[in-house]
Amino acid sequence: MRTVDKAFTVLNQFSLSNKEIGLSEMARMTGLDKAATRRIFVALMKHGFIEQAPETKRYMLGHGFLRLARIREATVPVSQIAKNVVTWLVGQTNETVHVSVPGPQGMTTIAHELPNRGRVVNIIPAQILNYHATASGLVFLAFATEETAERILSLKREKITPETITSKTDLKRQAEQFRSQGYSQTRNTFEGDVASIAMPFFSEPGDPTGSIAIALPTSEMTPARCEILIPQLKEAVRQIELALTGL
Repeated sequence: MRTVDKAFTVLNQFSLSNKEIGLSEMARMTGLDKAATRRIFVALMKHGFIEQAPETKRYMLGHGFLRLARIREATVPVSQIAKNVVTWLVGQTNETVHVSVPGPQGMTTIAHELPNRGRVVNIIPAQILNYHATASGLVFLAFATEETAERILSLKREKITPETITSKTDLKRQAEQFRSQGYSQTRNTFEGDVASIAMPFFSEPGDPTGSIAIALPTSEMTPARCEILIPQLKEAVRQIELALTGL
């Protein structure tokens, strides 16, 4: 594994549930030896991407990411666009809505909102949405270029729930169906009692820029409910693409 790959492997271990990680713990998580892990930490600290907590001596993400995030957002302000459309769609559907963008292992949520009512689906923003197990990931796979789709299908696939599809053949068949109908739909494939419906949005030719999804309790995702949600989801996609491209 090359040095840059090792550094990204280290960085990808941080999450909302792992905000601070010790040297030995990081070495175990990544499969690297402690000396190599220490060298990576030192290099990342030099550029501000890792910081060491003075009290615990554990490591955390540094301020360097804030500058890059601001540059990225100034270049393509997709997060703010997504937030505005999410708020609109929640108002239309009274359901949980989230927008996510692709990453190496799955989709990452950049905007989400819950309706102000009881029994709704919660969203954990920092949680990776696996390509093979979520409506957001599956619709991205369905509309991705052939090269990207093959890369995604080469990833390790965990059977997260009894309903999760892991067979490459079955996933390809499902992707064809989702692409044909224009949206993905899942039930209990990532989390029990959660059904989702998702559509991709684009800012340029090639892979989707991201996906927008509606999540609700499985028992509430009836055919009649889907007929109502699909046009609303299409309108949300139209709004995002208009804001991103002007077209």
